[in-house]
Amino acid sequence: MKTLQKALDSGGSLSLYIDGNKFEKSVHGAMDCSSCHPDITLKNHPKPKKITDRKVYIKEFSKNCLNCHPQDSLMKPKVHGEVVKKGEVFCSECHGSHYITSMKDWKKKASFSEYCLTCHQSNITKTLPSKEKISLKVNESEIKKSVHAKFQCLVCHDDFSKVNHPIYNYKDKNQYRKEMTRICTKCHTDKELQKNPAHYALTKTTSCIECHGYHGVKPTKVAKTLPENQYCLNCHSRPISMKMKNGETLSVQVKETDILNSVHKKLKCTECHKEFSTTQHPVRSFESVANYRAKAKDVCNNCHQDAVKKYDISIHAEALKKGNQQSPDCLKCHDYHKVVLITKDKSASSELCVKCHNESGRAFKESVHQKAINDGKQNAPTCASCHNSHDVLAANIAQLGNSCVKCHKDVKTSHNKWLWNPPVKLTTFVDAHFNSASCAACHTTVNKAIYLTLFDRAKKKPLTESEVAKIFGVDPKEVKGKIDYNNDGKIQEQELWQFMSSVKAKAKANLSGRIDVINSNDAHKIEPKSKAIKDCAACHDPSASFAAKIEINREGGKAVKFDLERSAINSAYAIPNIKDFYVLGLTKIKILDILFFIALLGGVAVPVGHLTLRILTAPIRRKRREGK
Repeated sequence: MKTLQKALDSGGSLSLYIDGNKFEKSVHGAMDCSSCHPDITLKNHPKPKKITDRKVYIKEFSKNCLNCHPQDSLMKPKVHGEVVKKGEVFCSECHGSHYITSMKDWKKKASFSEYCLTCHQSNITKTLPSKEKISLKVNESEIKKSVHAKFQCLVCHDDFSKVNHPIYNYKDKNQYRKEMTRICTKCHTDKELQKNPAHYALTKTTSCIECHGYHGVKPTKVAKTLPENQYCLNCHSRPISMKMKNGETLSVQVKETDILNSVHKKLKCTECHKEFSTTQHPVRSFESVANYRAKAKDVCNNCHQDAVKKYDISIHAEALKKGNQQSPDCLKCHDYHKVVLITKDKSASSELCVKCHNESGRAFKESVHQKAINDGKQNAPTCASCHNSHDVLAANIAQLGNSCVKCHKDVKTSHNKWLWNPPVKLTTFVDAHFNSASCAACHTTVNKAIYLTLFDRAKKKPLTESEVAKIFGVDPKEVKGKIDYNNDGKIQEQELWQFMSSVKAKAKANLSGRIDVINSNDAHKIEPKSKAIKDCAACHDPSASFAAKIEINREGGKAVKFDLERSAINSAYAIPNIKDFYVLGLTKIKILDILFFIALLGGVAVPVGHLTLRILTAPIRRKRREGK
């Protein structure tokens, strides 16, 4: 009966009606029902089964086909075997269930597209050697809405026919896309594509199907009446890329959600990309991705001149110029289109720096400053509070102590209450300590060292490794050999002064000294004020535990540091070579002690000698007064 329906658990229904006349005309017309349904006879009809959905039913009853069509025979031809082997589609999905015609007759009647879609309308896939999976399903309705609606499949897939179905072995999706593009260029030739230079350049890095789709091919012309951003996104919302001269590729895909969630959400595309419009799309050429990123800074500079100017003098900019591709630029910190509003969330603002400086970030989490952030204190410092956000300088030349003073404004007064040597109590005494030791040296409990930095007195800034290399006429990599003559990894006293003698022969240079932490990351572990070092003997004692190092500044990177023999600082040569650094008790120079003893002896000898002479000559002077 036509009304005989089977209700499915999924909510749908399945017709159980069989048209006898149509069945008799099928290839199975001479067979009785029990041939395929062996559990059903005239005397026995099992209880109705529960069927969850149509797909389950098809899978279950397609197994009956194997009773007459052994699986071995189904593996031929190869393409059919691949479909059967994967089990993604079942017999009745392609062949039907009761009105199956002979393949030979069906092939004659079916149009080419009908022939292909019989299988390709199902969810069949192909797994590539790269483990990537591509869908082979074709949506007929998409084709009918496309510019290729009137095409038969063979117009594009001309190597297929009803008797030939090649199997391609693409190694990955990229190769697959390239091959699909080759199909397009059979009609859309290079000559035709060159009429639009921007579009033509795009075809060299991006496959046609990434923009135009596989079968639902849409017209290429974009309505210029669209809102500007929508006009641009019509192409740039797709996974397209551009190719650099050195072969690198860069994605130029733009996600609309990124823009709408950014601080630039009210801007039009052309407010940043000024040379583009709905009528102009210049073809730009860049040497490399790094070159592209460097030029991208000019876009930011249109509005953010002050920030860009500061960035250009930063250690980050220097490192990028030196070829360190990991060094940040505008895009690395702010991204291309995800530019966020400067947040008041102090933890969030520091996370940007911690992405690269994770060791410093971990150390900072142990500090009193992090505790202040956690407590919600508005004046708690973030990374930018000390290091600045754009004009970030190398730690050894950044004068980070000034950042402490910016927040701790009464710092000199508070130190002058205890940091003095009776009867001397002057703020200059505090200044002397501030100039010779970093704040972290006293406000952390980590290991410290005496640093001697090579300093250019003429330029009033640290002498760089490149400048030292120039003095010696060598490559910067060879500077180490000019100071560590015996190459034992440590600078001995004789090596240091010989090196300084050579440098000073050609430049106005000396060494500036300071006490600082050995591991720069440890400088972030600032302890509470109550735990700060206030014991003078911690520094002013010959046995104070300090390593010694010499450092030479390096452009675009951290200073290069060498271990130094501690005795070098106590040498008489330190006097003319080390500027404004002499820690009483710690850096004890013997010659100064001798000179002091001589001066003291001289100071005592003069009055004593004078008094002795007065005593010895007293009789003579008395006789003179008496006229004898």
